[in-house]
Amino acid sequence: MDFPFLLDITSRLLFTGIIIYRNQSSSPVRLGWVIVVLLIPFLGIALYLLFGEVWRDRGRLARHKSIIEQVHNHMETVPFDVFASERMSHSAYAKMANAFEFQGAFPLRQGNRLQLFSDPKQTMLKIVEDIDQAQQSCHLLFFIWLDDNSGNLVANALIRARQRGVKCRVLIDAIGSAQFLSSKLKSRMDDGGIEVAASFPLSSFDIRIDHRNHRKLIVIDGKIGWTGSRNLADAEFSIKPDFAPWVDVMVRISGPSVYDLQAVFIQDWLLEQNVPVQMLMTPLPKPQHDGSQVQMFASGPTWDFRVLRQMAVMLLFIAKHELIITTPYFVPDDASITAYCGLARSGIRTMLVVPRRNDSKLIAAASRSFYSDLLDAGVAIYEYHPGLLHSKTITIDGQLSVLDTANFDRRSFELNYEISFATTDKTFTSQLRDLQMQYISNSDRIDKNLWSQRSAYSRFMENTARLFAPIL
Repeated sequence: MDFPFLLDITSRLLFTGIIIYRNQSSSPVRLGWVIVVLLIPFLGIALYLLFGEVWRDRGRLARHKSIIEQVHNHMETVPFDVFASERMSHSAYAKMANAFEFQGAFPLRQGNRLQLFSDPKQTMLKIVEDIDQAQQSCHLLFFIWLDDNSGNLVANALIRARQRGVKCRVLIDAIGSAQFLSSKLKSRMDDGGIEVAASFPLSSFDIRIDHRNHRKLIVIDGKIGWTGSRNLADAEFSIKPDFAPWVDVMVRISGPSVYDLQAVFIQDWLLEQNVPVQMLMTPLPKPQHDGSQVQMFASGPTWDFRVLRQMAVMLLFIAKHELIITTPYFVPDDASITAYCGLARSGIRTMLVVPRRNDSKLIAAASRSFYSDLLDAGVAIYEYHPGLLHSKTITIDGQLSVLDTANFDRRSFELNYEISFATTDKTFTSQLRDLQMQYISNSDRIDKNLWSQRSAYSRFMENTARLFAPIL
C-alpha cells in the first residue's frame, strides 16, 4: 500500500469523524459533507475546510452580535406605537408574530403604508424620485449592484443628493458586487462623495467566502423604506443575460417599520465602518392613520441557524384554505417537504411556482428531485417560462403575505444575511396574490403522469443532485 493512498484514506476517515463529531449544522448538512469528503479525494476536504467550518469568522460573528445588541438597546429607548400587538390579538398571525419576535424578529409595527412594485422601470424611477426628495440621508444595501442603466440612474440620484448635503451610504456584498467594486461607476460615486463599503470583504482573513450579505434594502431620511428581491440591476441582468429577464418584486414602506430597516442597515454598516450608533439613527417615522401591520425579520449566521428555517415551516401551518409560494431556488429540507405534502393532503390548495430555466443546473436538478413527492400529495407545481422568476413571495389565505430576500434553500436559511417582510394587510396581500396568479398564467403546470415518464437519466441526475441538497 503506497503512502499517497494511505494518506488519502486516513485523511478522509479523519475528516469524516470530525464532521460527525461537530454539532454546528443539522444532521442532513453533516451527512452531505460526509458524502463530499468520501467521494472526492483531497478536494472534498478542501471544500469542507472552506465552506463547512465556521471557525474562520467566529470573531467577526461575535462583533456583529455586539453591534446588534447596541442597536437594539438604542431602539428600546424609542417610543414605538404600543397598541400594535393589541390590534393583532384576534389574528392567526398574532401568536406566531410573538414567537418570531422571541426568535429575533422585530416587533409587529402598526401604522405603515405599503406599495407593491413589480415593473422594473417603474420601480427604479420611484426609487430615484425618493432619493431626489431626500433631505438628510440615503442608505442603500444590495447584494448585487451593476454598472448598467439602473445602477447609473440610482448612482446619479445619490450624487445629486450628496450635492444638496444629504449623507449617502451604500453597502454592497463583496462577492455579489465584485464587478461593481472595480467599475468606473464606483469611482464616480467615490468622487461624488458617496460613502461606499463592501460587506464581508475578501481581503479579511476571518471571513468565510460563503457567508454573504444577500439583503436588499433602501432607507430614505428614515421615513421611506424599500425591500424585496430586486438587486440594483436591470431586468436584462447583464452578468447572466441568457436567463433574462429577471422577474422581481419590491415593497415601498412608510411608517414605523422603516425604523427596523434602518436598524438592519446600521448593524451591517457598523460591521464594516467604525462609527457611533447614534450617528446613523434617525427620528421614528410617524405612524400612518389606519396603516398596516408589518413585521421585519433579519436573519443570518449571527443568529441560530435554525431560526429562519423554523419560521418558514411555522408560517405554513397558518394556512386553512390556500398557500402560494414563488421562489427561484427551491431546495427544501425534510420538515418543509412534510409540511407542504401535509397541507395539500388535508385539502389546502397548495401551489409552488419556480422558474423553468434556472441559472444553477445543480440547484434546478435538486429542486426537481422533490417534484414526485409533492405531486403525489397534490401540490400544484408551475414552471415560469418568460424569464428567471426571482421573486420570493408567500401568500396565505389571502390574509397574510411575505416578501423575502431569502430563497427556499440552505444557503439562505443558514449562510446568507437576509431580510423578510410580513404583513396582514388584505389589500396589499390581494395585490401580491394577483401578481402570483400572473406568474402562474405565464407558467406550465407539471403534469403528474408525464413527470413519472421522464427518462431514467433525468431521474438519476436529479436524485444525485438531491444527495447534495443539504449543502447547496
